[in-house]
Amino acid sequence: MKGMTKRTLQLQKLGISSFFALIFLFAASFACAAPGDVWQVSVPVGNARALPQTSADLVNQLPKGTSVTELAREGVWLKVQLADGSEAWMHQVTLSQSVELFDLSLNTADRTAMRKAIRTSKVKVVREVDTYPYDLYDPSQWKVGATEMTLGYTLKEQLFAVAEITYRSEKDTEQVRQVAEAVRKELGPWQRVLGRRAKGPVEFEWRRGDLRVLVHRGWPDTTTYVVYEVTDRLNEMQADLEPR
Repeated sequence: MKGMTKRTLQLQKLGISSFFALIFLFAASFACAAPGDVWQVSVPVGNARALPQTSADLVNQLPKGTSVTELAREGVWLKVQLADGSEAWMHQVTLSQSVELFDLSLNTADRTAMRKAIRTSKVKVVREVDTYPYDLYDPSQWKVGATEMTLGYTLKEQLFAVAEITYRSEKDTEQVRQVAEAVRKELGPWQRVLGRRAKGPVEFEWRRGDLRVLVHRGWPDTTTYVVYEVTDRLNEMQADLEPR
């Protein structure tokens, strides 16, 4: 996990002026809607209304787990498209976004399920050892440009904690943006960005509840890393590894 351990130190080297210039972009990303984002109903029954207000007529009632697509946003209300093509408004507290790898939600995936799902993909197994928290893979036939992939799990419950996909490169300053754009198509606009892709360390960040997604690179090495982490589980895993 070499790319992860250097990230904080690398970002501290960014110029102060770059940081404050990008604060505006950070705030703006929360203010704008993210058309195309897919959300899931996170309550037993999600009310879909004709207008963005609790007193508006009900258009539909959706069971937990139903997916809807965001069309627009008005405060805490999301205008969404339902599976039948109709449109309605839903309060954001009734919705959540899961992040998936190999069609598994990373918030609930365990090692057994993840290994099984990986075997149905084009990813090649490099090392899987039950007594060690990290599994290693070759994702080159799964993701264009990807060279290595590491998945980590908590030692006790074997729950997903972290994944890092590496895209090795030299002097490819556009790579980090290209990889970030690919992630954006899945997760919507990034919520934070630090750095300039033309030169120096860069980091793009998405947050989905307890899960954080990062696309980052150092400098002068332009190798790009995509990191999916459930922060509490990652901390637990690292703490369990310390005495070893």
